[in-house]
Amino acid sequence: MKKSLKQPNSKYLVFTSAGENANIPYWLKGHRNFDLWISYYGNEEDKFLDDAEYYAAKKGGKFPNFHHFYHKYYDIISQYDAVLIMDDDLVFSGTDISDLFTLREEYNLWILQPSFDRRGKVSFRMTETHPFSKLRYTNFIEVTCPLFEKDKLAEFMKTYDPILIGWGVDLWYSEIFSMQDISHNKIAVIDDISCINPRDKTKVGQAREIDKLQNTEKRQEVWAGIQQKYNLNTNFKKEEYETIKSAFSLHILLRSLKIKSFRLAYRCYKKITGDNWRPS
Repeated sequence: MKKSLKQPNSKYLVFTSAGENANIPYWLKGHRNFDLWISYYGNEEDKFLDDAEYYAAKKGGKFPNFHHFYHKYYDIISQYDAVLIMDDDLVFSGTDISDLFTLREEYNLWILQPSFDRRGKVSFRMTETHPFSKLRYTNFIEVTCPLFEKDKLAEFMKTYDPILIGWGVDLWYSEIFSMQDISHNKIAVIDDISCINPRDKTKVGQAREIDKLQNTEKRQEVWAGIQQKYNLNTNFKKEEYETIKSAFSLHILLRSLKIKSFRLAYRCYKKITGDNWRPS
């Protein structure tokens, strides 16, 4: 590893595998209460080295890479109370990321994610930002940017097989944790905090990085093998439970109207162009 702290600066860690489409400069804006770990898979020497507390050059997807570093540097990562494992291209400010960690503590959540702004990709309707909502308890958290409480992360890292790159990772950990979440209040999508998942046509090469590692058909094939090997539920149903509403204010009203306008604009966009986005 090219760069590493002797002791964490914070209770929280953000991990990403970063390449040429990375939007890391956004993550450094505003207040930060987290350390940043970058596994760089691009071709530019030491790109983002100065932005990270931990830095290594390593090819591969974010979950296989995180699994590698988790076991190799367990003495470091185990010191963090919570870890956010993020796609590198998300548009997300340091302030919002910090607030996400704070909300995890406030609501004592095991796993959560920000909601997705309709200006970018939204793979599942459940993860789209909802107006007038602070958070929604669910049984599913998407693989794009899950935030784990340390004990639940340790639990999944003991089970996770790094042969699985993208497709099915979220179904795997969601099944494990939702079976334990009897009261339906430990897993949540946060509407108060949203991020933009950029569309492929806006990226260099207009391609998904994960497709360069493994095509969709192969990812589906690997997931089917994992389901069989670990006796996982092949009919996992995504569900929403209670919604915690935001306290009414002018800010919330304006934010909610903006969310509704983005939804309307997207419907028009979809009718004109078609939108065949698929999840990982």
